[in-house]
This record gives sequence, C-alpha cells and structure tokens, in this order.
Amino acid sequence: MQWYCCRSHHVTEDVLTALSYYHGAPQVSARYKQENADFKVIEQLDVDAEESGEHQWLWVYKNGANTTFVARQLADFAGVNERQVSYAGLKDRNAETWQWFSVHLPGVDMLDWHTLTHPEFRVERALLRSKKLKSGYHNGNLFRLRLRDVSDVAALESRWQKLISQGVPNYFGEQRFGREGQNLAKAGVWLRGELSKKQVRKWSRQQQGMLLSSVRSYLFNKIVSSRIAEQRMQPEAGDFMLLAGSRSFFQVGTVDDALLARWRSGDILLSAPMAGSWRGPWQEHLSNFEYEQLQDEEELVAGLQRQRVDLARRAVLMQLEDAHLQVVADDMVDLQFRLPTGCFATSVLRELILTAKEEG
Repeated sequence: MQWYCCRSHHVTEDVLTALSYYHGAPQVSARYKQENADFKVIEQLDVDAEESGEHQWLWVYKNGANTTFVARQLADFAGVNERQVSYAGLKDRNAETWQWFSVHLPGVDMLDWHTLTHPEFRVERALLRSKKLKSGYHNGNLFRLRLRDVSDVAALESRWQKLISQGVPNYFGEQRFGREGQNLAKAGVWLRGELSKKQVRKWSRQQQGMLLSSVRSYLFNKIVSSRIAEQRMQPEAGDFMLLAGSRSFFQVGTVDDALLARWRSGDILLSAPMAGSWRGPWQEHLSNFEYEQLQDEEELVAGLQRQRVDLARRAVLMQLEDAHLQVVADDMVDLQFRLPTGCFATSVLRELILTAKEEG
C-alpha cells in the first residue's frame, strides 16, 4: 500500500483512496448529495431551558451554509464578537442540518431571534442557559441520506446489513484534511520544521489545532487501514481496548475467553492511537504493530511531540445505531443511521457504495 507524505496540496483524494475496505471494495454504484435535501444531519443533544442564564442557546436549521458562517451572522445580529458564539461541532455546508449554538449575552434579555431572517438558515428555538455550549458536547448525529441512481438495490441492501452487523472502519473523512488536503499539506511542512516561528505565529490557535488534528487523523487512518489489510481485526496481546462509551482504555496482557467475550459483546472496543506525546517507554502506550506503523512517519510524530499533543485513543470500528434502509424507487434508497460524536457519515458511504468519482 502506498502512503503519501503530506507534501502535495492535492493529497486528500490519494490518501483516502489508499485506505483498505473492511468488507472488500463495494460493487454497487450510487450518487448522493445531488441536492442539499439528500443529506440531512440532526445534532443529538437534549437541552432544557433554565429560568435564567447569560447564554442564549439557539436551535438552528441551515441549508447551504457552513457552521462558521452562521456563527458570524448570529454574532452580528447580537452585536457581539464572534468569539462569543459557541457550537458543539461543524456541520456540512452542502446539506440540510440542525444544530445548537450558544451566544454569550450577560445581562441581556432574550433577543427576538425569530426576526433574524436569512435564505440559508433560521433560528427555530431559543432558550436561556447558565453555561455556554462547548465543542464536542453533543452525543452524536442522526443522518438521513438519499441515494440516487443505485445500480443494484438488492446488493446494496445485503451490504447494508453487513455494515450494521459487523461495523465500519472509523476513518476520518475528507473534511478533516481541508480543501484538497491543504490542512494536511500545511501541517506536514510545519511539523517537519520547514516554517519559521514567525510564519507559524500568523496562524490562530484554532488554525493550529485544525492542522495538528489533520495529521493525527491521517496517522490514525493509516494504522487502521494497515490493520485491516493484514486482517488483524481481533484483539491481540499488547493491543489497547477502549471501554465502550468512555475514553478509558487498558492494555491487553493475555487474550483469553473472558476478554474475547467482552469484545464480542461490544463492552470493549479495539482501538488505534491518535498520535501524540507519551511519558515512559513507548511499550506502555503503543502496541508493537502501532509503533512500527508510526516509524514510517517519524518526522510527523516528532513534530506532534514537540507541540505537546497528548496521545489519545479512538475505536477502530464504528457501529451504526438506529439504522434503517427504505427503498423509495427502483434506483433510489433512503438511509438513516446514528453515529457517535466525531464519526463521519462519508466513511460509512465509502464502505457502502462506489461513487461516480470512484467509477470514473
């Protein structure tokens, strides 16, 4: 398998194309996102109003606008700096999405948000809360997608059931790497020490965070893909298992029947590292396989360590929840599924169908 060193400004497609398929390459072709209504994303977060509070929380529907653009419009309407507006996560631009925002307005009565009109978004609900909305605070996202021009609906249904029962590689999607891979390219140049401190200081803390995240995502994808390619998808001695629904993990000493039973039940999950710094011997933080994979990208790992990015863990596979498929027509299918925070619907579609670009 060929991997790319992040030097090109057009690396994203190459990097994603190189990733291994867990269920073999899909054979069914289909199109998605032919119009915004074909790709609906509903943020999963139950929010109750409080009697008072200095944060005004807004449930916003948007169609054709990205999250940061809406945040700027909300700030302008409220007469505050954009830094006073918070959201849990970024949502697709070319889609219909619903998500929460919060605006910090101490000592200000609830604004007439219904008077804010814009062709690409609207405020559907407003309430007061004592605390602001933090990044990653939501529980996940519900996706409702329409696939058009499906070449074989019966084969698609069969593969869909396989994804539900066996899971999907938890790859980071193209959104994480920036337009045409520019975030990944910039980060590679930075972490290899090819930029001056003066050049780096021009980037905001948020921009630097996005660049570092793109590299960590690239390395995670590489490790997961290599593991799939070598058919090492069961727990092994030295692996690190995540406790389902938490960030806690432990290293496998001996693979016995009890551990395998917990893994098969979904109580513990096979994980791969989000590369970063560690204290003590690497054997206490990485499996032999993971360490070998990261040696191929030694400069990037060293750069992450210089930036004091903490090593973390992420599940190798994601499970589709509340998953349904409905046949709408001979060549049209509607999908619904729920994913945890940080998982990508485009990675599900990559495992499910061939897109027009892949066919060409």
